[in-house]
Amino acid sequence: MQILATISDTKRVAILLDLKTGRMDSIPVRAEFHDSSVDEGPSFRPFGITWERDRIYVVNNRQLLVFDKSLNYLETLAIRLQVNMHQMAYHCGRIWIVSPRTNSLLVVNPEMIDASTEFNICEQTLHGYVPRDSLQSDDQCHFNSLLWSNGYLFVAAHNFTGPSFIKCYDGTTLKEIRQFTQAGFSIHGLAFFHDELFWLSTRTYEVRSDRGYMHLLSRQGYARGFSMTSEYFVVAISEALSRGDRHGGDSWIQLIDRQKSAMVAEFYLPDTGSVNDLRLLDEYDYAHCLTPFWN
Repeated sequence: MQILATISDTKRVAILLDLKTGRMDSIPVRAEFHDSSVDEGPSFRPFGITWERDRIYVVNNRQLLVFDKSLNYLETLAIRLQVNMHQMAYHCGRIWIVSPRTNSLLVVNPEMIDASTEFNICEQTLHGYVPRDSLQSDDQCHFNSLLWSNGYLFVAAHNFTGPSFIKCYDGTTLKEIRQFTQAGFSIHGLAFFHDELFWLSTRTYEVRSDRGYMHLLSRQGYARGFSMTSEYFVVAISEALSRGDRHGGDSWIQLIDRQKSAMVAEFYLPDTGSVNDLRLLDEYDYAHCLTPFWN
């Protein structure tokens, strides 16, 4: 089992960790990945990860970086995104990216950039994407995670100090079907398995589900980064630091047996800064619902 996790140390885009051997490799940062025009937050902040057959995408503030099967850098797509972009998913030839500051999903067509669109999460409207500036103060609910699964689109809201919630949309009409309220606090990540929805309640140190499942994480910290197979949860836990200090500190990756609700392995990742997101590359991931990149 190999995972790719984006990190915050500003020296590496991501780490590649083998959950069987503990071997770790990394993707280095290039000078052009830093954006000096970012005025609120770090100039380099890799976050969401997704892929199509032979190209893997990593979002970095306004940039959409492209890598090959061997994780070598290929190009940056010619589109200007938003600062502080979050999780991504690939669906029907489009890259869907959560944009907290615009309270929307940016829907990028990698073959026709000018045909890219934007889905307003609360108003349930889809329209052409217009690159523009946004402010941290424009962020209403801090939407941060999304998942396409079984004909549904799920979008999670951290919701700052209030209870988190999750919106569920019909995958064809993009009309809201349901909202899961009282989902925990400061939630991240979504997974869907046998009609059960799972996520991380970061502030309460739990994996939760809409059917009442709860696993209390054995390590306190900032849980962000979530994958799920038929047997395991994979959870990243970073040191709980203030937002301005998250480029420093250590992280851990936990492998958790779902049936026993018990941690079976933990991997220490020194000096990574906070983990932003992670994806499982070589097994089916119910938190991503795509054919594995390394199939």
